[in-house]
Amino acid sequence: MNKWKWILYSLFSLNLGIILFFWWNSSSNLFSGDVASVTLALGRICGLLAVFFILLQFVMRGRAVWVEEVFGLNNLATAHRLNGYLSLSFIISHFLLILTSYSLITGKNSVEQLIDFITNYDDLFKAFIALLLFISIVFFSIYIVKRKLKYETWYYIHLFTYLAILFAWGHQLELGGDFAANKIFVLYWYLLYAFVFGNLLFFRFFRQGYLFVKYQFKVAEVVRETNDAISIYITGNNISKFKIQPGQFLILRFLDKKRWWQTHPFSLSFIPKDNLLRVTIKDEGDFTSEVSKIKKGTPILIDGPLGTFTAKSAIKDKFLFIAGGVGITPIRSLIEEIGELKKDIILIYSSKTLDMIFKKELDELSVKYRFIIHYVVTEDPRYNGEKGRLDKEKLNRLAPDFLKRDIYLCGPPAMMENTIRILKNLGVNHALMHYERFSL
Repeated sequence: MNKWKWILYSLFSLNLGIILFFWWNSSSNLFSGDVASVTLALGRICGLLAVFFILLQFVMRGRAVWVEEVFGLNNLATAHRLNGYLSLSFIISHFLLILTSYSLITGKNSVEQLIDFITNYDDLFKAFIALLLFISIVFFSIYIVKRKLKYETWYYIHLFTYLAILFAWGHQLELGGDFAANKIFVLYWYLLYAFVFGNLLFFRFFRQGYLFVKYQFKVAEVVRETNDAISIYITGNNISKFKIQPGQFLILRFLDKKRWWQTHPFSLSFIPKDNLLRVTIKDEGDFTSEVSKIKKGTPILIDGPLGTFTAKSAIKDKFLFIAGGVGITPIRSLIEEIGELKKDIILIYSSKTLDMIFKKELDELSVKYRFIIHYVVTEDPRYNGEKGRLDKEKLNRLAPDFLKRDIYLCGPPAMMENTIRILKNLGVNHALMHYERFSL
């Protein structure tokens, strides 16, 4: 575990410990009472932990550089999903335990007690709305992912999280027994919220605005690379000073009438040069199919750079790059960087057809940096070279010393999953496999 991971895990444990300490200090006496008292104590800690883990969601997915650079996009995406289920479990447990406790105390059944909460306590009515919102957000998020609906749909559903937190806020300090006689805990709670949403505001809004004012990003040119891929060249003010590493990606918002409300992630496809950045996009959706119509000079709001799919994570001096389709985009920029260092490189580039993105550029780089390219075509009968999908036999033949190389992989999800499975079965050390699933 590197130093920064250890520090962040320690901060997580410290905050969790603070919450448990204050809860135990004010609620431990309830464990010597009856069932209603014990249930109340458990309901309180579930409520506190629900808030803590919800706030953690914003930290993990708030695009804070200090978190993303340490854990990486893949790990944060996985943790965010699991933490969402954990948060919802605590929310529901809090609701059920508090409802049960008060039902035991008042002698009312659960329905009568719930009606009493909703009709006689303004903050609890709002909290109940927040509960319904949280449940709905999780349910619809799962549905959107499984049905592979638009990213914008997922994004706008998640905006209701802010409304849910706003509705839930009032009952925490007003009715929370652990805050009643403890001003220090109240102060800590305010600071916790301030830290989380301060980070969110800074990295989601202020930083983007600052970069826009500093670099004045705008579209320099839109170039069609293949029948279904387009490159956007981005210029501005002193682009060479914009800090981005090959392999990273940017989240772009084009500030024109049709697209200002949408954001999309795209990978850097060459090392910044001549006051230009370049991202390359595959035409496969409502937004990307309209990219060619973006006009020169259109201002761009940029969030990023993001991602840890960079040469920094390499361990060996030898590299195997495996790309599928538009997955060549970040690999193209990485090859340019690593090639200049005169490293040993093998590229396996799989494409459905002969209409390959950057083929001419890759051939030129191959000559310049003296590395091997294996083009693999899966669906074009005109091709006389390597055919079919990547499998164990091809991997062993095309890159026989793959176990001694850092392996960088990028491509469609199905291709990546299959290749990762092959690499694991062949005994590749997990530390030598580098890939990112672009899940925002």
